[in-house]
Amino acid sequence: MSENSTVKEAYVELKKVNKHFKDFHATDNVDISIPKGRLVALLGPSGSGKTTILRMIAGLEHPDSGEIWIDGKKVNDIPGSERGIGFVFQSYALFRYMTVYDNIAFGLRIKKVPEKEIKEKVTELLKLISCEGLEKRYPSQLSGGQRQRVAFARALAPNPNILLLDEPFAAIDAKVRLELRTWLREMITKLKITSIFVTHDQDEAIEVADEIIVTNQGRVEQAGTPRELYSHPKTPFVAQFIGNSLPVKNYDDFRFFEKYEDEVTAIIRPEFVNVYKKGEKVQFLSSAEEATVEDIIFRGSSFEIKVRLHGNLISAYRSIIEPAVEVGEKVDVFIYRMFLIKNEEISIISNQSLKQESVVI
Repeated sequence: MSENSTVKEAYVELKKVNKHFKDFHATDNVDISIPKGRLVALLGPSGSGKTTILRMIAGLEHPDSGEIWIDGKKVNDIPGSERGIGFVFQSYALFRYMTVYDNIAFGLRIKKVPEKEIKEKVTELLKLISCEGLEKRYPSQLSGGQRQRVAFARALAPNPNILLLDEPFAAIDAKVRLELRTWLREMITKLKITSIFVTHDQDEAIEVADEIIVTNQGRVEQAGTPRELYSHPKTPFVAQFIGNSLPVKNYDDFRFFEKYEDEVTAIIRPEFVNVYKKGEKVQFLSSAEEATVEDIIFRGSSFEIKVRLHGNLISAYRSIIEPAVEVGEKVDVFIYRMFLIKNEEISIISNQSLKQESVVI
């Protein structure tokens, strides 16, 4: 077998997996293939099946039909405790009456590992998660970020083959959540452990994951790298779910776009749009259309400008170093491109005034 085929070989695989909870179809013929050593996000809205998929891989739920394979072995009938899984719960699930040291050591003691080896392992993990000196504290004496790191260390202590994380940052405040995203990615890259995490936050998935699997109504909509899903959605759901996407009506009112006789839905993202103050000397100004600013939202390094054009409220980003625009101001708007949904297929149409020029997103 060649090196490339080895890299792409599935380490975790779900084949036609179905799961019902009474009348609710949690997963619908789910097929998933995850290579060894990858950090993969299961991304989707509430009720899309992502947590059920994670729990079935862990052995906490059992599929009604279909097969689950890990490292070339069918594990449907293998208990979760024998699958080599480390699980990090959304609520941390730390034992509140145990110290940090004892929480991390818990799984090793269940396996009857000698105390000398346990001490070495716990010391190693405390260093890995940057929590040296906290081993005698109890969970109530830790910050949310520290508790999450300890939960991560406890899951890693028994040397699992796969790490599963159920919305690992959901219970943490925004600033710490951003820090932990970077930390988690660095740790998993360093450890080279196959990891799958559940999230409904697309920014989190795009920033952290090597690959994203988008779920919707129990089905897998699309799988691929963050850039692939963002730039080349393959289903109407992904086109509207990923990115700050806005469906627009009467797309054929917009100038310089190819028209179709069939019924279509158009989607515009802020990065497809430029907003110019009157009098600005910019490229493609002759192809711009006049619109009115209806709202301005400060985003830190930029402003999100909402303008009304052909009856649609469209968003665009404008840098804080550019001349400011005001609510009610008349501006010029140039739209580079749109996603077009036609017969459940997605295409990208570009403003015809671009001619042969390309716009990289």
